[in-house]
Amino acid sequence: MRLKVRSLLRILLIFISTATSFPLFGQGRYAFMTSQVDSICQNTLDYIRIKQLLTLQQTEIGQDVAQLQHTIDIMNQHLEQSLNESQIIDAELAAINRHLDSIMPKRPDGPKPKENIINILSERLSFHGSYGLNINQLALSNWAAGGENSSTGKAFANFTLLDKKKAFEQKLTGAFAFGISRFADKRIEKQDDKIDLTYALSLNSKTQWNISMVATFNTQFANGYKYPNDSTVISSFFAPAYLTVSAGYTYKSKNDRFQIFMSPMAGKVTFVMNQDLADAGSFGVKKGYYDQDSLWIPGENIAAAVGVNAIINYNQPIGKNITYTTMLNAFYNYTEKRDDNRLRLDLNWENTVNFAISKHLTTVLFVHLKYDHNTTFPVYEEIDGVETVVDNVPKLQFKESLGIAFVHNF
Repeated sequence: MRLKVRSLLRILLIFISTATSFPLFGQGRYAFMTSQVDSICQNTLDYIRIKQLLTLQQTEIGQDVAQLQHTIDIMNQHLEQSLNESQIIDAELAAINRHLDSIMPKRPDGPKPKENIINILSERLSFHGSYGLNINQLALSNWAAGGENSSTGKAFANFTLLDKKKAFEQKLTGAFAFGISRFADKRIEKQDDKIDLTYALSLNSKTQWNISMVATFNTQFANGYKYPNDSTVISSFFAPAYLTVSAGYTYKSKNDRFQIFMSPMAGKVTFVMNQDLADAGSFGVKKGYYDQDSLWIPGENIAAAVGVNAIINYNQPIGKNITYTTMLNAFYNYTEKRDDNRLRLDLNWENTVNFAISKHLTTVLFVHLKYDHNTTFPVYEEIDGVETVVDNVPKLQFKESLGIAFVHNF
């Protein structure tokens, strides 16, 4: 209140002094009201106005500061309350964890992360093989020795899947081929057809001899005909098919180039799922017949045998770009009835020589020998000038091919 009275008195005095500096009732200025005094009075009024504005702003700022301080106090109270609640929750969680640890058994080595099955398989498994196309072609023109134009194409694929463990080793191999030949008279004949699968399980030991189990399966893709007669079916898919399961010992050389498997007791099952061939007793199954009441008894589709099984595998580089590979599979049948006209032996011997020309171009020589005591061929004799079938006997089968192959390895 005193401050306001003083300010009013100052303003009044300045007003009176300013007013007296002008002529009153026609009189001139007083002598003491100089321009310097007038300027001082004017500056004083400006300072008073600035001070009033600053005082007002100071009052407003003070109110804002007080309001913010109040807000900060409230927030600090909430923060302190939240911290207290967090400490209480942490204490409760720690008590629960201690209780769980006390009732759950501990692992000796602590928790272990779960192993990734993909990483495990990638470390254990190895998969490789090849596929390609083999082409042969023969062209003749005015050839005195005779012959026939022909072209042959064969698609093939091979693979090996290996699973190695400390205790045992598993190996799955497959070989597939299908080829046709086209002759000048436009006829088409099947040149090659095979599906071969082999599964081997060996228990690892410290020696080169291991206890093993081997299962092989062999059949073909399409019908086979008695060429040049393409209306008589002599084989088809699963007619025949051979499944052989053996248990014995495997010997493997240190460089893995030579391997022999021997089984003194092996089981072999022959499937002939084409009923016409089964009725004819093809491939060793019991053929159909008429019983005493003249009823037709269909031929059986399965024939089983027990015997000795041996499998030999060998591969050897010959020079820089030549590789020789051979596989011999022999099965001697214990249960076959004695027949002096034939051996009780099934033999399958494949020989391959690869002449590598480039990375994807190879010359392939393939020689295949096969003997199946249940696969017979007709024996002809000329009777009264007519070729007549007088017997059916098993024979050694031979196949050879030489051609250019386009190969991709993986």
